[in-house]
Parts: sequence; structure tokens; C-alpha cells
Amino acid sequence: MEAKLKEYRALRRRKELVENTKEKIRKSRDKIVNFLIPQVFLDMTKDRSEEEVLLIENEEQIPQKFQPLQTEDPSDITSEASELESLEDEPKESWQYFAIKWSIGSIIWLSLYMYFLQIQFGAVFFVVSVLIGICVNTRTTPKKRGEVSAYSVFNENCVSIDGTLKAEQFEKEIRYGAGTVR
Repeated sequence: MEAKLKEYRALRRRKELVENTKEKIRKSRDKIVNFLIPQVFLDMTKDRSEEEVLLIENEEQIPQKFQPLQTEDPSDITSEASELESLEDEPKESWQYFAIKWSIGSIIWLSLYMYFLQIQFGAVFFVVSVLIGICVNTRTTPKKRGEVSAYSVFNENCVSIDGTLKAEQFEKEIRYGAGTVR
């Protein structure tokens, strides 16, 4: 019985320790964010979320007869739906985390660059860091389900992404002017 009581107390202490540590990490992260990012920007994100909720509520109150007509191509809808599906799978990171991550990375890179300049290997460090940056920023994982490729020949039904200059569009612009193409 005493052994079980010891195990229970040790387990409870571990849980309390983990919870306290998580709380301290959260508080320190919030302090860093508050220190690095002005309060004006933090207030902007709070106001924005309230505005989005208000917009969503107001959109539901618009009568059906005032809703805009849906006159889009089915290929555009398919493209947008597949883009949304691929975006939903990715974890979202806040802009504060993004800003802090890139700030710290930039400071470390500049420090190393200054060091390599002093030992006269600055050009080598720059070229190697550019090559590493290229390798890190190219995706080697397979395409996600429903993700649209930039090359239309790899997409289902050869659907192209928005902003692609197609031969048909170019021909219409030449024949009838740029105003004819939407």
C-alpha cells in the first residue's frame, strides 16, 4: 500500500512539475513576444478577429435576394477547393512566431557571417549558406492529396492555376483587346 502511495505521489509531483514548466514557458514566450512586438500590432490582431466575427454574423443576415450570383467556371471552383484542402492540412503558425523565428535566425546568420568575414572566409560562407537555403526551401515530400501543381499537365483534367497565361487567353487579348479577358 505504501509503495502505491509513493508511486501516486511521485506521479502527481511529475504532473505538477510538467504543468508548472509549461506555464513558465508560455509566460516567457509571451514576455518575449510582448518585448519584440509593439502593443499596437498585438491590438490589431485582437480587433481583426472581432471584425471577422462581425462580418460572418452580418453575412448570415443578408437576405437571399441580395446574394451575388455564382457565375464562376467549374475549373476555378475546383482549383480553389483543392487549394483550400491543401491549406487546411498544414499547421498554422502565428505571425508573431514567424517574426521571432526569422529575427533570431537572421541575427545568428549575421553573427556567423561577421565571424567568417574576420577570418576571410566570408564569400565561402555566403555561397554555402545560399546553397543550404535553397536546399532547405525546396520541398522533397510528395504532393498532398488534392493539391494543384503549377504545371497544368500534371493536374487532373489539365486545370491550370489562377494567373497562368494560357494560349487561348493570349489569343483573345490579341484579337479583341485586353478588356475581353476577365
